[in-house]
Amino acid sequence: MARLSREDRQIALGRLQAGQSQSAIARHFHVSQSTISRLWVRFQATGSVADLPRTGRPRATTAAHDRFIRLRHLRNRFLSASSSVQALPGPHRLSDQTVRNRLHEAGLRARRPHRGAVLTRRHRQNRVQ
Repeated sequence: MARLSREDRQIALGRLQAGQSQSAIARHFHVSQSTISRLWVRFQATGSVADLPRTGRPRATTAAHDRFIRLRHLRNRFLSASSSVQALPGPHRLSDQTVRNRLHEAGLRARRPHRGAVLTRRHRQNRVQ
């Protein structure tokens, strides 16, 4: 199930304060009723709908790096991950696998140029005629 964006959480909260039911709001945003319930409980406890900091290893790339990698590969589908690592601006040294992971997250797949059949002398003669 998709996460609610910060704007959607604020809209849902406004609807709750206006008296709309949790189930109606949940149907509108295509989430479960318990999601809206937890949002309301968290707002009452903290007074905010902002995301809390998450645990885990920090990402090696920024959002700008991710966009750069994605655009570079959209412009030239046959680039290798290692060539993207070398072209990244700044002092960061990423692994090829990190670039592959970012491409996978963006829904891009590896491409390989098509190699046609080798043309023989007979092929060339037939083409001229």
